[in-house]
Amino acid sequence: MNENYLHFLWKNKRLPLTNLHTVDGKKVEILHVGIHNLDSGPDFFNGKIAIDQITHSGNIEMHVKSSDWNLHGHQFDKAYSNVILHVVYEHDDLIFVEGIPLPTVELKQLIDWNHFDWFNTYYKGSSTVLCASFLNEIPEVIVLNQVERALFQRLERKTMELENLYQSHRMSFKEVLFHTISKAFGMKTNQLPFQELAIGIPFDKFIKASQKQKMAITFGVGGFLEETKAIPYHEELKKEWDFQRYRLKLEARNVYSWKFKGCRPGGFPTQRLAQFATFVHEMNWDSDSWYLPAKELLVMLQSKLMKPADEYWLEHFDFGKEKKAASTLSIATANTIIINSVVPFLWWLSYRLSDDAYRNKAFELLEMLPPEKNEKISTWKNIGVKPINALESQGLVELTNEFCSKKACLECVIGNTVLKRR
Repeated sequence: MNENYLHFLWKNKRLPLTNLHTVDGKKVEILHVGIHNLDSGPDFFNGKIAIDQITHSGNIEMHVKSSDWNLHGHQFDKAYSNVILHVVYEHDDLIFVEGIPLPTVELKQLIDWNHFDWFNTYYKGSSTVLCASFLNEIPEVIVLNQVERALFQRLERKTMELENLYQSHRMSFKEVLFHTISKAFGMKTNQLPFQELAIGIPFDKFIKASQKQKMAITFGVGGFLEETKAIPYHEELKKEWDFQRYRLKLEARNVYSWKFKGCRPGGFPTQRLAQFATFVHEMNWDSDSWYLPAKELLVMLQSKLMKPADEYWLEHFDFGKEKKAASTLSIATANTIIINSVVPFLWWLSYRLSDDAYRNKAFELLEMLPPEKNEKISTWKNIGVKPINALESQGLVELTNEFCSKKACLECVIGNTVLKRR
């Protein structure tokens, strides 16, 4: 037995709720099962029950065994002082709350074991999307509803990340955007070193520097100019870096934190650093670009992201390593950076300024951008869920990461629908 299953039974009322009794024989009437709590604290908030016709309102806690109450330390946690009912699979210990015995209901004799066996088999599935074989039974509106819920959750989570960044470092709005874009340039492989890079660069001074100075500072703080190489371009940047490092009191990061393995030459960190420095140089940080209409903002960002870096990086993918053909940032990569930086920035801006216009603009951008192409989206396409734009693909990414991968089917509208139909 596991708590997930008990939560499912309680939440969906798959129990003979009209025939419940406490372990000491008192009749229990469930007036409201409560609101399922997905964070810390009791499992169900604001429940309402009647024991021997006396009504009680408060929280409900569930465990496999009664003794789990003490095992989990709830006896020391004030958050559990308002629990009115303990629902357990097996009663093996009497629990007290502030010296009063806690009313307890045992479910052991009420379990539908055929359903439990199916439930366990379902949860032991090896597929990332456990409900894949049942999706054709689910109305499309339910799937779309969960994808939208997942998208909102993703953007709200990223909003809180940006708010923490803003609060902890006392940044300007433009600095927040700068850090968000830097993180997005790192993609999944080099996200952390790009974040560290942004922290090590003084934003106000950096955006006023010349393009050559930006290149030197970017590669210098990134740790790529610590060694001496017999490459004229490298020597030129190193000379500039030595000056800027002293002038701005900068420090070089550990060059070995950058990952080349797993990246194609066009996505090497050296390429991304050059493209990042070029974008920052091309971007007009003195204007409030986010005031532009969504379509104009998208075109402007794409053009600046795809702006060719200096000639050296058009012809090389690393210091001293030449390309077979000149290339710039692809439109697909530019769109990915916009999705992962500008969209959450606008969502956060809406939160910070209490202005829904920015949130609406974020939605517009996601609706205009094509769906991303990655392994997670391919998985959904293979089982018949095909996103039509980035709005839907972002929802599916969150659904995969925060629901499917964690087997959080009870918190998912799709998963709940499948489980309730068995």
